[in-house]
Amino acid sequence: MLVILILKFDTLIHKKMIMKYNLNLIKIKLFYLKLLGKIKKDNFLIDTQLKRLDFKDILIIFPVENDAFRVAMYVFRDLIIDYKMNYHYLLNRVYCNNLNINGNIYNYSYFKKNNKVVIDKESLHKLSSIKDFNMIIDLNNKFFYEFCLFINGLNAFYKIGLKNDYSDLFYNMQFCIKESNILENGYKKINSFLNNQS
Repeated sequence: MLVILILKFDTLIHKKMIMKYNLNLIKIKLFYLKLLGKIKKDNFLIDTQLKRLDFKDILIIFPVENDAFRVAMYVFRDLIIDYKMNYHYLLNRVYCNNLNINGNIYNYSYFKKNNKVVIDKESLHKLSSIKDFNMIIDLNNKFFYEFCLFINGLNAFYKIGLKNDYSDLFYNMQFCIKESNILENGYKKINSFLNNQS
């Protein structure tokens, strides 16, 4: 019994050390990207006087995790689709059959063991070929290094995400859920903003 408790405690400490190592690695990567100028700084001002934007593409990145994906699907079921806009959806290939919505669907894969996201090559190529997005919306409530680098490489008037430790580097509009810690509230704010822009 004592041996089992010691092993569980040892495993828990090992997992915490790996998580701390990964967090430090992300901080180092972001520091060097910022130092080398790879993280764009010039696209974080919003002109609130603009009513309509000339470009017509909106990219919505659906959450990696199952629970967050289900909440997002529930909240965005009543998204008002403006047929003058081109909607692009990037989602985990596991959920491709669960999405019945108008627009272009692109895929990524999530490797839970490494906590890594890989955007499919074809999806990456097609999305990167779009010159300017009206909005890019990341619905992940956790930081994913690969998504943030991808978003950073795209041009968009609005880059929208949920507030996290690194969101200031990548999004010019952030929605905070820390007070209530209810993901649905953050998604409702984003959905309301989207519907008001249509």
